[in-house]
Amino acid sequence: MTGGETSPRLTIRAARDGDAAALREIYNEALEDGLATFAGAPRTLEEQKSIVAAAARDLRYPVLVAEIRGWPCGSAAIEPHDERRNLEDMGEVLIFVRRSFRSYGVGRELMRRAQSEAARLGYRKLIGLLLAENHDGMRLCQATGWHTVGVYQQHARHGNRLRDVVAVEYQVPPASLSE
Repeated sequence: MTGGETSPRLTIRAARDGDAAALREIYNEALEDGLATFAGAPRTLEEQKSIVAAAARDLRYPVLVAEIRGWPCGSAAIEPHDERRNLEDMGEVLIFVRRSFRSYGVGRELMRRAQSEAARLGYRKLIGLLLAENHDGMRLCQATGWHTVGVYQQHARHGNRLRDVVAVEYQVPPASLSE
């Protein structure tokens, strides 16, 4: 006979003001672990609050939060890819998962939600830029339908070291008419 216990359920929702501190921690962990491709310095709480507020003002560029039992464990964001004309239907995806939740499917669920949000918002393509050494990130992209476009050699500066960056893309299927 089984008890009434159930596994904690992962939920994904839009970021709120109160998430800023946790999202900052998650991002800064990725930075510490060498996973943030173009980051220079740890993010401040004020910077994170500004990012969350900007997403609330411009729904075209959402910030999503993955949480378990009310505790944020990851984030996904769709950001502008390029400000030039006729490229507004492309976005760049950023995904960060709290260190203790990596390899448990949190990133995969965040990616799937970002992809469905992109379809709902009318994007035609998503792009991503990953450090070549980010094997978990590459596996995530492969598992969710992304394709490698190429490698920028010695592209991201981390301290006094230049690192290779892999460019990936995802062709967003048009949103269904029934949605």
